[in-house]
Formats: sequence, C-alpha cells, structure tokens
Amino acid sequence: MRAVEVQIHNFRSIHDAKIRLEPLSLIAGANNAGKSNVIDAIRMFYGDLKWDDGRDKPKVAASDAEAWVEVEFKPTDDELTQLKDDYKSAKGTFRVRNYVSPSTGSDGKVRSGYYAYEGGNLSDNLFYGAKNVGSGKVGHIVYIPAVSKIDDNTKLTGPSALRELVAEVLNKVVADSPAYKQLTEAFGAFEGSIKTQTSTDGQSLESLEKEVTDEITSWEASFSLAVQSIQPEEILKTLIKPQLIDETHGGEIDQARFGAGFQRHLIYTLIKLAAKHANPPRVAAGEKKEFTPQLTWILFEEPEAFLHPSQEEVLHDSLLKLVQDGTTQVLLTTHSSRFVSRSMDDLTRLIRLRRDAGVTTSCQLTQSQLDQLFADALVADDSILPHGTSAADVNKAAMMASLKTELWMQSTRTTAFFSQRVILVEGPSETAIYSYLTTRGLMEPPVRGLAVIDCMGKYNIHRFVAILSAFGIDHSVLYDGDNGGAHDTEVTQAISDTRSTFTKRVTRFANDLETELGITPLPRNESSRKPQYALYNLESGLIGQARIDALKQEFVDLATAL
Repeated sequence: MRAVEVQIHNFRSIHDAKIRLEPLSLIAGANNAGKSNVIDAIRMFYGDLKWDDGRDKPKVAASDAEAWVEVEFKPTDDELTQLKDDYKSAKGTFRVRNYVSPSTGSDGKVRSGYYAYEGGNLSDNLFYGAKNVGSGKVGHIVYIPAVSKIDDNTKLTGPSALRELVAEVLNKVVADSPAYKQLTEAFGAFEGSIKTQTSTDGQSLESLEKEVTDEITSWEASFSLAVQSIQPEEILKTLIKPQLIDETHGGEIDQARFGAGFQRHLIYTLIKLAAKHANPPRVAAGEKKEFTPQLTWILFEEPEAFLHPSQEEVLHDSLLKLVQDGTTQVLLTTHSSRFVSRSMDDLTRLIRLRRDAGVTTSCQLTQSQLDQLFADALVADDSILPHGTSAADVNKAAMMASLKTELWMQSTRTTAFFSQRVILVEGPSETAIYSYLTTRGLMEPPVRGLAVIDCMGKYNIHRFVAILSAFGIDHSVLYDGDNGGAHDTEVTQAISDTRSTFTKRVTRFANDLETELGITPLPRNESSRKPQYALYNLESGLIGQARIDALKQEFVDLATAL
C-alpha cells in the first residue's frame, strides 16, 4: 500500500492544501514556505505529534475552526480484497480523515480520530468502528528530523531505529535457533540447582519460598520464585552492545567522534534497514483474515544535511531504490538544488510551496499537465528557429526531448525552486555581470532569495517561463531585441503567450547587452567569449558609470516588480 494524496486543513500556515504523492516525493520552496508544516501535519495524522493551540492553530484567520488531515491510500490488489467494501472507491483507493483537533460537527457531536469515507462521502462513522483500530490500518511512519542525535537512533534501552531493526531480526532468529533452544534448556537445569543452592549462612531461594508460603498458607496460597529463561527482549536490552570499528586504526571508536555526515548516513542506513525488515513478504489474500496493509512511510527532513555534494546524489538514488519494494514510501523536504535536479526527469514528484501573507499554498504538475506544457512549447517552436535552420531541418520532438533534460539537469538552474524571485536572462553574460556587481560590493542584492538564471539562449525563455509559472515561482525576464532581427517578433510573442501572474516584469533591450553597456559587440563567431569580454570591460573601467548604474537599476526593477 502507499499514500497517493494528502489534504491538510487549518494547520499552522496551511489553510487548505492538496498534495499528490509519488513513491518518492520532494518538497522544495524558499525558507519559511511551510515545508516542515507539511511533514508535521502528516505526523499529526499518525499520532506522532499532539495538537497544541499555541503552536498549531493558524495565525492567519481561517474560514472555519476545523483542523484535520486527510490521506488517500491505494492498497495492493491483495490488500484491496480485504478492505471493507464500504470504504472502496471506484479507483481502488480509500480515504481517511483524522480530526487532529477535536471538532464539533453540524449535529453537535464532537469528532476526534479517524473517520471513513463511505460511498465517496465523509461518514459519521469512525474508520473500522473505533479510534485505536483505525489507526492500525494506515501503516506507520518513520520521522527523521533535520537535526538529530546519533545516540537517539542507536540506543537499545529505549525506542530507536537500531533497537527496532535488531529486535525485528533477533525475534526471527531465535524462533528457529538451536543455540537458543539449548539456552532455555540450560536455564531449566539452572533453575533446579540454583533454588536449592545454599549460602554459607544456610539460606537458599527454596527456603525463602517456604518462609513466605508459611505466612500465607492460611489464605490457601503458596509462593514460588521461578527462574525464567532469558527472553529476546532481555538479550537485546542487556547483552547486545552496538560498536563502531575504525577500520584504519582498529578497535572500537566512539560514534560521536565521527563527522556529522557519517552520523547522518548511519541514521538513514538504520532506518532504511528497519523499514526493510519491518515489512515481511506479502501474504496471499486468501490467507489473511482482516485488512492489514503494509506501509512504512519515511518522512525525511533535509536528507542532504552534512553530506558532501556527491553524496547527496548517491543518497537520492538510494531513496529511489528503497521505494521500489512497494511497501516503503518517502516524502522529503529539501534545500538541495542537487536533489531537485535529480528529479528533473520526473517533475511530477516535485512539490513546491510558497507563502503569501502568512498562508502556504502548494504547486505541482500532473503527468497530463506536464505533457501539455511541453506540447505548448513545441507549438511555440514552430515559429522560433535558430539562425540558418529551416523548418524542414528541425526534428522538433527530438529537440524538445533533448532540451527537456538539458535545461533542468544542472543544479545551478534548479536553485529557482528555492528562490523568492528569479530573473531569467538569455545567457551567461548577464549572470556573470550580476555576480560581478554583487560579489565586488558594487551593488546590494535587491531582494533576499534572488536567482539570476541563464536560459541558454532567448529561444528557450518561454519554456522557463512556463515551468516557473507552473510551480508558482515569481520571475522576471530580460532579453535582447537584436534590432528586430533573430526572430525577435516570434520570441517576444512566445514570451507574451506564456507569461502568467507569476511573471512580474519583462524587459526587452532594443538591441543587445553590449549596446546597453556602450561596448563594441564581438563578431558572431566569437560569441562564446561574451561573458569574459563584458567582465574585462567592467574591470578595465571601459564602461561609463551612468551605463553601469542604468543596468544595476534594471536588475533592481526586475527583482522588485510586483
């Protein structure tokens, strides 16, 4: 089973959000957009968090006082046969709502706990008839916070990922272990001898039994001290000691002495294996008597924390493999452009949050919406062709498939998903100049969270506008008019047709960037040198201050336009 959709109502900054879920889903967004609120809402659905008015009640007034989280699940075919018919939807799913804060319905009854959908409508009946029963039929979650202590995940004396993992394996092992059988037999012999063993002062456990029995015999009762065989729980708690061995120097090493990246990876490894071992092989439908779906849902906050950039990509791919078992699901929040760039081949698993006036909303694409977005881009390409290329020479489908990957695979561009504002420019010259001005202190960044992104030519700008708009990312556009040449009319029309309410400003230089800076343009066959050429002129003082100030003001206007 897996979760396919979560809906959140009146929880912190989220008034209403409906989020579609994939086996692996990523939540991105600028700081304070509400990413952790989504994770905590799901934790509250599972009872991992308790409602607190001061923390969880929306600060911005909502339309009603109800607070609930609703999840739609899709069982496997076998699991579906065991699901109560009343709960089944036409698409083979079921939906459950948990009132995370007690709510009074129109009938005056207080609702709290899991409520079922029956026949497509929310029922007045608790899911499977009782609060505690329903909570056991929606799988379980494993929460990994952005910052956690390794000791909390490796202790064996209390709840931890390592304890859960070792207990799962140990219980399976001792069931068929000849050595454990011998141990229990030895404890039986030990009981017979230890109870009669006498101390130097003449006392024994057997004599203690008799003394207590003599005192209570009038109550027709007797007293005995049984020496039980050691149980797996006791082996786990007192006899097993986790150790980390330093393979370089040999011997045990304190786990806290390892770097934060290693500790973070170890925590993930333990939780991944615990999820694997907690999900036993599926049982055939005919062998099960009741609805017992298998789902381990890992909620992972900032998995990239403390990891080397190359390790981020390894972890992302490891998570993709983890969810292929069909019983494990991952929802993660991230600030990593590398994590997002690894999802560019499947934009449907990316969720972007934005926050306006204190309220969080979500943006994501279905597969049909994604197909339409790229189909519209292909239509625009009919009238925008590179120099020297005729319509007959262009394989548009192949070109689009190539650009679809090229445009978004680089992490420098996926920073857009974490930005408050994006300025889309034609190429590296504009990004180089903006970086030069800001890093040398010649201008302050106009707003926090600004990204200037190179679109690899103005023929691609409309694609970026379309995708940023689809994910609710505020952006502006800067491009060259080339004196009306280079398909300027068609490019301008494509940008105009694609722009949305998230497109805040479009600036078209009448000629080009070099003309705006008052420098002689390079020959077309040397266009690859444009970024260095522009920076050389800046560094050498060959550009007048008035022109520099005008360009700086244009960057400010693009970044701050409402």
